[in-house]
Amino acid sequence: MTTVSATLGLNRSIAESRKQISDLQQQLATGKKVQTYGDLGLQSSQNLSMRAELSQIEGYMKTIDFVGIRLDVMTQSLDHIREVATTTKSDALISGFVLNSSGQTVFQTEVGARFDEVASILNMEIDGRHLFGGRETEQDPVASATEILNGSGSRAGFTQLVSERRQADLGADGLGRLVLGGPEASMLGAVVGTPADIGGAATAQVTIDIGGNPQNFDISDGGFDALAALESAIDAAFGADVASIIGGNQLQITATNATDTITITDIDAGAAALAGLTTGAAASPTATASISEDVTGSPFGFKLNGATSTLTGTTVNGPSGSPQNLDVTFSSTLPNDGETIQVTFDLPDGTSHDLRMTARTSGPLLQGEFLIGSDENATAVNFQTAITTELETEAQRSLSAASLFAASNDFFDFDAANPPQRVDGPPFDSATALRDALTTDTVFWYQGEDSATSARTSSVARVDDSITIAYGARANEDALRQVMKTFAAISVETFSATDVNAADRSHEMQLRASAGLSFANGVQGVDDIITELTVGQTVAGRAHERHTTSDGFLRDLVGQSENVDLFEVSAQILSLSSRVEASLQVSASLSQLSILNYF
Repeated sequence: MTTVSATLGLNRSIAESRKQISDLQQQLATGKKVQTYGDLGLQSSQNLSMRAELSQIEGYMKTIDFVGIRLDVMTQSLDHIREVATTTKSDALISGFVLNSSGQTVFQTEVGARFDEVASILNMEIDGRHLFGGRETEQDPVASATEILNGSGSRAGFTQLVSERRQADLGADGLGRLVLGGPEASMLGAVVGTPADIGGAATAQVTIDIGGNPQNFDISDGGFDALAALESAIDAAFGADVASIIGGNQLQITATNATDTITITDIDAGAAALAGLTTGAAASPTATASISEDVTGSPFGFKLNGATSTLTGTTVNGPSGSPQNLDVTFSSTLPNDGETIQVTFDLPDGTSHDLRMTARTSGPLLQGEFLIGSDENATAVNFQTAITTELETEAQRSLSAASLFAASNDFFDFDAANPPQRVDGPPFDSATALRDALTTDTVFWYQGEDSATSARTSSVARVDDSITIAYGARANEDALRQVMKTFAAISVETFSATDVNAADRSHEMQLRASAGLSFANGVQGVDDIITELTVGQTVAGRAHERHTTSDGFLRDLVGQSENVDLFEVSAQILSLSSRVEASLQVSASLSQLSILNYF
């Protein structure tokens, strides 16, 4: 081998080693075996697939982290709502009745603050996305607490609807839309076709005799030729309110005591018929006290449900008829001391009240007692007087409280197909129906997505290839709506220190509030919403754990294919450097050889 050949071979080796060192230095700098996937050869497609899977896992984990923040905020918020609802339920059973200057108790003031707080919580948002509006995420799902209670401009709020509903439930006379009749003789005329003009040109006179006191009335054109004018004339003639107009076109005459009879006599033929009366008709005391609903189908006031009696010699008929009527008829066999009759009334909020009356032979009488009279008619009068007083009182207590919560149902319980309800008035105290509220005249408290679908499905996130979690919520879900409407009812009610029924009405209100926040079996509670959202958190958390494990495993596999061992590379560089240095020394020595120094 010549010296030139040896030198060339050595230089080639040095160049290759230098290239290897350069490649190793690049690996040391980048930590990668190669700079392109093409250099991986057969492993390139496998690595690309694993990296795609890593990217997908990273996306799932980011989704889980983002959803996790929302769920944490939602569950904490709902837990606070559950806490204040539970506190209110307990406070309702123990709070006393001491009024402040605004006519409310400390309990009501505290609940008013809780109502404001819950309304604010339900409007919570994260990154501009509202959490309790379902798919409607860009606007507050709940109107402000002030707007809900007090209205806005021409739109009525909850307070106004409570007032209208209470007028409708109590009625103008405060008897809860009931019509009470005693044993007094009573005569109801037939329907008059033209009540504003009942007379004619011909003379028409009729005699009405009550208890042996006959009075003559001219109902021709020159006399009392309108039904209203005749009513006023009859009252004036007998010096008492004995006449009334029913339904605008029927004249009713009722004696003032349980002994007088009523008879009708024509002076001029056909005169009585002009007023709907019948000549020769007579009415006598009946020994019957009656209770009737005022209008068939009306949603307002007391509704007769049933009656039970232990009163000796007394017959109870009904409730029956249309409108519902209950008759209590006494006989010559009078009740005994301590015997009772109980009448059950349904109330507008779905509750009921039992009114118990006890017969007594002597006074003084307590609440819910009536005096046994000298005969059946006197006993019927006493019973009718006592039960009238009881109904007036109970109208201010349980009926008034029930009306408050019925108004709460009317205002808060609505959906896309069923708007809030309002009393169809004015007048409100004689209204007979509810009407649909309009967005132009009533505040609609909920403004989020209103759908019959599950609230949870309003927000869905995929956390794995085949796993999604539903974590949406709406402020009008049953449990949240129940909290809102119960808090609102407590917040708007006011009492007068001079009202003898105020404490009892407050107690009735508190009982209903506590019951409404109890969330009985089969009724969605706030806990149920929290549980459903927590299930989503658990599923997402487990998916996150799996993704973390998979991410680590895949990264390890990719690392084995793509990454270098920095210590090994450093050792190789050091080894190659030493070999290159040695080769250079040899090359230098060979370059100094000649024929002269060879020998």
